[in-house]
Amino acid sequence: MPASTSQIDILDVATPAQVKRFLDVPYDIYRGQSAWAPPLRLERKEQLDPSKNPAARDLDRQFFIALQDGKDVGRIAAFTNPAHDTHHDAETAFFGYFDAIDDTDVLSALLETAQNWARTNGRKRMVGPAQWGVNEEVGLLVDGFNDTNVVLMSYGRPYYAPAVEAAGFTKAVDMLAFQADLNVGYPRPKITQMMVDHAKKSKSITWRTLNPKDFDAEIGRAMNIFNDAWSENWGFFPFPDDAIQHLAKEMKPIIAPDRFWFGSIDGELASFLCLLPDLNELAAGFDGKLLPFNWAKLIYRLKKQTAKQARIPLMGLMRKHHKTRKGLALTAALCEESFEAARQAGFTHCELSWILEDNAGMVAICEQASAVPYKTYRMYEKRIG
Repeated sequence: MPASTSQIDILDVATPAQVKRFLDVPYDIYRGQSAWAPPLRLERKEQLDPSKNPAARDLDRQFFIALQDGKDVGRIAAFTNPAHDTHHDAETAFFGYFDAIDDTDVLSALLETAQNWARTNGRKRMVGPAQWGVNEEVGLLVDGFNDTNVVLMSYGRPYYAPAVEAAGFTKAVDMLAFQADLNVGYPRPKITQMMVDHAKKSKSITWRTLNPKDFDAEIGRAMNIFNDAWSENWGFFPFPDDAIQHLAKEMKPIIAPDRFWFGSIDGELASFLCLLPDLNELAAGFDGKLLPFNWAKLIYRLKKQTAKQARIPLMGLMRKHHKTRKGLALTAALCEESFEAARQAGFTHCELSWILEDNAGMVAICEQASAVPYKTYRMYEKRIG
């Protein structure tokens, strides 16, 4: 990794124009990278906007841009999250939105700037990268650089991890992304087929698709399951009501009811699974821009369902059903139903992400669905005080 031959300056972002520069950094430095799928700039802008994204509210945060010879060459955000403070501890700060050119001095300057901000704000530990919390985009890509980033999953370069580790950060936890080829893996493994058959024969296990006429309430039901299902996971804090309402609004245009499933055990909602088209693929060639005419292309691609890549970003099984035969059977059935619906819609692949490396139950479910781990994302931590 090369070092700088010129001065590096760090800009504290303070104005709307500077926020736009902060947002533009990855589009400028990654342009031409074959594995980078630029997300929609409007979505990125709204992710930062507290008036649009409830997850960005109540944060104490600061954005920074690295400049070299007057050119923006990197960025980083440092922040604290009161929801994390309430559910975990009040000594942790986070870094995120970490993107930069391949230059050791630029990378180290950004990381040191974020740590100094955290120390100034009385924090003794720093964790990252994260974009507001574990319910949004988290983790630094450390394996799987040749595969394109799917919707709401981070992109990364091989030189990031060495720079973070050189700054004294160590692994906190790894998250895995699994990829399923929807046209292979048949016949299913015997244990998978046994679980699906058990679910189909059981009078106490039922499942259904989302009711679009009751959409907002349905999303609320799903997130109630999610908040229970993942409550013991690393770094988790629950979706508040306003975040659930925001999620429903954001997801409505891209959710197909036959690819959003609910499962019940003994008449009580117990699980859900949501499969989405890869919006990054649908926006290919846009450079993240919708204006002036790309919005019409995106609507057409959504309507015609031209994406081949899907993602399951949200699923959950109530904790009381974890490690039970009924729970595992229901989960297997929902995976098979969603995969079949995806195939019928023209999808060829589906990413299941992210899964904690030590979540043996979910890893087993992915493997039984003939999915293979193909990317690894790492969360780092460091004592800074």
